[in-house]
Amino acid sequence: MTADQIIKKRSISAINKALEDYQGSAYVEPPKKIVTSGNYKKLSRHQIDQGVIAFVHACNLSGGSVGDLDFYKLARCYLWNEEARSKINDVVVQHGF
Repeated sequence: MTADQIIKKRSISAINKALEDYQGSAYVEPPKKIVTSGNYKKLSRHQIDQGVIAFVHACNLSGGSVGDLDFYKLARCYLWNEEARSKINDVVVQHGF
């Protein structure tokens, strides 16, 4: 195992421990195997929402669903719906990102 792989494994463990502390009984285990693009549909709503919570905390955002912003719905739509993902990617490219 390379040094980068060891650091990644430790950081994933720390992130999941922090999510478990934050979520309490609502915490859900992440998938055991790496989820590839062909299998994003297999992620549960709770797994995706937990990922959004990690993102919100890491970026120090006021929330994941505030006003006209809803990262929860965006992440679910992006991961579960290939047609929507393609359209979202098109919008991102159109805006120069």
